[in-house]
Amino acid sequence: MSRDADRLRDARGIISGEQDPGQRNAAYAVYVAIIAAATYGVPAAQAFFRFVDPQWLAAHLGGSGALVVGVVVLVLTLAFAYRAGRVRGPVVPELPYLDHVATSPLDRAVVLRRWWRLGLLGCAVGGVLLGVVTGAGMALASLTGAVAIAPDGLAGALVGVLVAGTWLHGQVRAWPVGNRGLGVALGPGRSLRALHLTLLRTQSARSVTVGGAVLAGDLRAARLDVAAPTTRGRAIHLRARGPVGTVLSRDWLGLRRAPGRGVAGLVLTAAAAYGLVHAAAGVPSLITVVSLLLAYFGLGAWSEGLRLHGDNAGTPPLLGLSPLVEARAHLVMPGLLYVLTVSGVGLATLASGHGSLPGLLWALALGGIVMAGQVMASFRGLPPISAFSPRGGMSTMLLWQSVPLLVPVICGAAATAALAAGSPLDGALVLGATTWGSALYGARRVHRLFDAHRG
Repeated sequence: MSRDADRLRDARGIISGEQDPGQRNAAYAVYVAIIAAATYGVPAAQAFFRFVDPQWLAAHLGGSGALVVGVVVLVLTLAFAYRAGRVRGPVVPELPYLDHVATSPLDRAVVLRRWWRLGLLGCAVGGVLLGVVTGAGMALASLTGAVAIAPDGLAGALVGVLVAGTWLHGQVRAWPVGNRGLGVALGPGRSLRALHLTLLRTQSARSVTVGGAVLAGDLRAARLDVAAPTTRGRAIHLRARGPVGTVLSRDWLGLRRAPGRGVAGLVLTAAAAYGLVHAAAGVPSLITVVSLLLAYFGLGAWSEGLRLHGDNAGTPPLLGLSPLVEARAHLVMPGLLYVLTVSGVGLATLASGHGSLPGLLWALALGGIVMAGQVMASFRGLPPISAFSPRGGMSTMLLWQSVPLLVPVICGAAATAALAAGSPLDGALVLGATTWGSALYGARRVHRLFDAHRG
């Protein structure tokens, strides 16, 4: 082991000199993260806890409630880390390194250890900073004492290490054969040795192409590169049921072939429904904003057919439907699932005595503007030329990508705030006007995208 490490150290010394530039870059990144957390994170956390109303937090998230929320967030974070590892793990060297060094007789755990340590350091430092910032914000908002900052930082470090281990295990499990048992996850060295070179090459090449697609604003290319191949339901065939019926059957078949996406949409939408049902009764505005974000991503998980329709703009219409009619047909399945999920959560809340019928109806009404956001996202087209300018190009790109998300969140939160303030008519008018305007804008985007491909 030490002999392999010495050989690898000599090779790196020949390539990069006596000092490893990766270590300097990692140290600088940690330094910048600490400065940013102290300068921006702590004041933002303090403002967050003061804005949300400390009394409301203490009443609803104190004691066992905080434990339940923490466990749920931890489980979801670990599930996301595991899923991310199957797409792009923490150990992704460059292709030349894989071809010329990783293929050598050196111990693979030694060859890949540097990238694992960088990933582990990033997760641990991120967890520590998140815990310290959260504890400091709560202390400054008088929710806890300053003595809680150190335990929060320690808990954040432990969570970061656990996330890093789950991330690496997800990368190991991405290869269908080999040593993939739970015992491998208990030892980083065994996990690194279990990584297959073909998997590492695939993920390294994917990182390059996805990075280029993100910088170019081509989310379609990034999405298709990241998407997992369809392996379920291949024996199920699509049957002709008329133009609109065939579109609905195709969307349902897509969810059956990708059950993970359907379950993710169900979990996100159910969580959003719980928050939106209570929003009409008057909860902190941040709860409404988070619920609308969850609803957006939940509906997005069910709207793959709508996105594929936007990706295929300019191709011949195989079913003979106009672009706008086909887009509306693709909204039926996610809209129906949204109504069923919100109704189920709302009725369960009513049965427990913690909800109200107006809250259920309001959560259903908010689905319209969230669905309009899905249309805007699916037919956004190419980014503006100003997004590639050397000055302000990145901010323009981020704003252009975020518009379909910001519109339903801001408009829905504003309408809910008016409703909770005792003005139901004003809230209904704001929601109706913004939903109508968003739907018209989405229809306009459909026409413009398809017209741009006509010769």
